[in-house]
Amino acid sequence: MARSVPEWIGKTDDTAVPPRVRLRVWNREEGKCHRCRRNIPSDDAWIIEHRQAIILGGANAEPNLCLSCSWCKPAKDAEDAAAKSKIASTRAKHLGIRPPSRIRSAGFGKAAPQRSATREIVRKSERIDP
Repeated sequence: MARSVPEWIGKTDDTAVPPRVRLRVWNREEGKCHRCRRNIPSDDAWIIEHRQAIILGGANAEPNLCLSCSWCKPAKDAEDAAAKSKIASTRAKHLGIRPPSRIRSAGFGKAAPQRSATREIVRKSERIDP
């Protein structure tokens, strides 16, 4: 059956998903989380998110949208951030970009040698304090 409505594509990466598209994604996914595949009750918190994150090259378009339950959202965000970080560090390494040195000062000067072995031992009770 041919689709009567064209697929939604966001004009920018920040464009919000319209309610009609949210409903189409809900129906397409049959109300199930794309990660844990559990049925999301209508009164439970759910989120429309991108299968492939925008920071990893995903599109802000209807085919890239899916449902996520409130339990799976933090794990997906953490995985996306880790992947982005790895890509950025690998790219910087290949381009020869080095992170700044963490040493900010010249450090501590050399300590004077200790001469406790040659000092006379004086007990606290015999000490004369000024």
